[in-house]
Amino acid sequence: MKKQTAILMLAVLLASLVPVSLAQGNVESAKPGTFTFKQPEVTSGNGPIIKTPKLVAENTIEWRIKKTDKLINKIQTAKAFIEELPEEKVNVFLHMSRAQQKGILAMDNESALQAMEKFSLKPINKSMMFKKRIIAANRLRQAEQNYLRARQNYLKSLNSYRQVKTQFLEAKERLRECKDVDSEECNELRERAQNHSREMVINSANMIIEHLNKIKEKVESSETMDTERAEEIISEIDGYISELEDAIAQAEAAETKDEIKDAAKTVSKIWIRIRNRERLHAASVVKARVWGIMKRSEHLEERLDSTLANMEEQGINVEDIDAKVDEFSAKIDEAKSKYEQAQDLMDGAYLEEDKEKLKEIVDEAKQLINEAHELLKEAHALLVEIVKDIKSAGGEITPEEETEEEEYEVVEEETEED
Repeated sequence: MKKQTAILMLAVLLASLVPVSLAQGNVESAKPGTFTFKQPEVTSGNGPIIKTPKLVAENTIEWRIKKTDKLINKIQTAKAFIEELPEEKVNVFLHMSRAQQKGILAMDNESALQAMEKFSLKPINKSMMFKKRIIAANRLRQAEQNYLRARQNYLKSLNSYRQVKTQFLEAKERLRECKDVDSEECNELRERAQNHSREMVINSANMIIEHLNKIKEKVESSETMDTERAEEIISEIDGYISELEDAIAQAEAAETKDEIKDAAKTVSKIWIRIRNRERLHAASVVKARVWGIMKRSEHLEERLDSTLANMEEQGINVEDIDAKVDEFSAKIDEAKSKYEQAQDLMDGAYLEEDKEKLKEIVDEAKQLINEAHELLKEAHALLVEIVKDIKSAGGEITPEEETEEEEYEVVEEETEED
């Protein structure tokens, strides 16, 4: 619960800094443009000292060029890579995060050019930048109310279960004295113990139902979860709830001790069968939340780059801040890697039928999600420092404005080897 709360706190901070669209300084258009290369002379007081390949772009955002050009001039081998990079891939490279660009430039030229072949730009609907689906406001409110109701019902069933269990154990203890005794008092105790055991079965089933309902309502209200996955989880949970309701009806109709035991076995078998699926569904909710925060973080990196470009134009030294943004980008990139590994595992887990293998996969996926969460917390701490440093240096975070610019994200195409 603490981890989920921390994630929500980070989401709130990022949401306050990163609205849906990104305003840019010196913007002509965010659409992919036409790129050429030239060799401008860089001079000092003693005349030309070096010729540096420089990107010249039409119809692209100026800060992307400045950011990329700065990186290229720091890495000697990057200049040859840029000269050989096909023009249609230049804009892809410009849209990459700092960490992605550095990862590409860390390769030899041949490997880097081959790696770039897998990347392309995908247009993004601005309203869907941080969402995978849109849920109506009234449906979101209803899901939240349903979640709160399920939580209350769970606690109510839990308390009832505990009370009835105590009463059952007390009656059971007293029944030790009633062995082979056929008295009115002993028969009353037997009936009371049987009723308590029936109520325990019913309450345990209700606890599972309400626990599943909590997950279901979180899925219902998750705009960062795929529609197909959400529908699959909800359908599966509805099926489990139907089975448990049948088990409750079986317990309520039970008239003998053996019939109550059979109902208890039914509930137990259902729980044993679904408990790892339940953990998988719960992990999917957290994973979806992490995805939303990562998307906001990636977009925030662009906004920070725009801010630093504006500050440099004003003659403000941003070297120390720039290093922190590099670190911020690296942590987000690492968190993204952990997330993608978890996603691959969980996609496979939804097809896994073996309970033990499923448990192992879910455990590993949850560990990766936790590691991604820790990296996001570290990125959050850096973000706080970066914002403070920008303000202390006299800069201002680039304000958000609605523009007609298109937004793009870099996507990596899967290959046969993948």
